[in-house]
Amino acid sequence: MKSLTGKLGLYQNDVSNLPALDITRYERIFKIHTASKEDKQFYFYNILNKIEFPDNLQYDLLELYTAKSDEPLTTSSYKLYGDIDSWWLIYLLNKSTIGNSFFLKGGTQVQVIQPALRSMVYESITEATAFDNRHF
Repeated sequence: MKSLTGKLGLYQNDVSNLPALDITRYERIFKIHTASKEDKQFYFYNILNKIEFPDNLQYDLLELYTAKSDEPLTTSSYKLYGDIDSWWLIYLLNKSTIGNSFFLKGGTQVQVIQPALRSMVYESITEATAFDNRHF
């Protein structure tokens, strides 16, 4: 059976029989692939892919956010950006502060992409070249 996404994969929004993903979704950045089993096609992401922000990210893209009480990153995302899908931006910018947690402790101050500049950052990430399974 021929792969529905080809050897190099396709972005989910380019596969007509899958729902389109909003630009805020982390999964949208990565290509999906297909595998066949018993005449059926299954879609999957390469879970080894990841995004890393450079250490020298333009300071004027950022602002500070302080959690007033303990909150999950999805809540922080909603407070900042009006959606829960952008939690990964907060996490990736602050991995050293947040650690393995999905929560911000009350009083924790983190760097975030300015809400007005978020869509520009999404577009830049989407258009970035993947290198060694990492996007920059």
